[in-house]
Amino acid sequence: MKSDLELNSLAVDLRKDWEIDAYGPLDIFSIVLSKFSKLSILIYPMSKNTSGLCINEENIPIIGINSNHSKGRQKFTLAHELYHLLFEDIKDIIIICNDDKNDSEVEADSFASFLLMTDEGLRRYMKINEINHWNLNNIIAAEQYFQISHQAFLFRINKLGFSVDEYNNINLSNESKKRGFLNDLYKPAFKEDIPFVLGNYLKMINHVDELGGLSDGKKRELLLDGCRGDLVFNKCGRQDLNE
Repeated sequence: MKSDLELNSLAVDLRKDWEIDAYGPLDIFSIVLSKFSKLSILIYPMSKNTSGLCINEENIPIIGINSNHSKGRQKFTLAHELYHLLFEDIKDIIIICNDDKNDSEVEADSFASFLLMTDEGLRRYMKINEINHWNLNNIIAAEQYFQISHQAFLFRINKLGFSVDEYNNINLSNESKKRGFLNDLYKPAFKEDIPFVLGNYLKMINHVDELGGLSDGKKRELLLDGCRGDLVFNKCGRQDLNE
């Protein structure tokens, strides 16, 4: 298995490739969709213990993300699945990521945590904000800054030797609002029961349409097949993942 040092280094190097420094927050959905032109992301309901999946069939990558999970966890899942696509040979294999953790899943979890919040970024944040002890106030503030899920953040500071048991099983939505933050990080980003596709699938439809290769009926059919009735009916009742 790769060490935490190796996985953090992979995360920092990937940020450098994206021309993003190692210290600040990462707008993971926007950057991934802009950097991986062939990638499609499908957000749809999955079982409670399944966070996501990925496949790279004929060099066309697809990532699936559980729409029932919170926005923070969905961002984490995207970073997790990215590890499988970039650093493992999964050609024509479907990887389903759930609570059963083998070595590959443990590595992908750690990489996702480091990609969203590098060791360098966390330590500098602690230094600038003069944090020597973590309490619920500065935990929520840091999660909001890095846009990282609560469990992923607790996992990281626990690795630094901080006790986190008392910060589990907290109503984070309410606690974040009480402290003046938005609570969207702790709630699903889309309507949980409505599938939603982003990325290459839509770009391909738009490209063919611009070339005059699609009738209005066929375009409508493809958009509906891609769970984008909001584009067909010119309505959008979903919250943007990066608002």
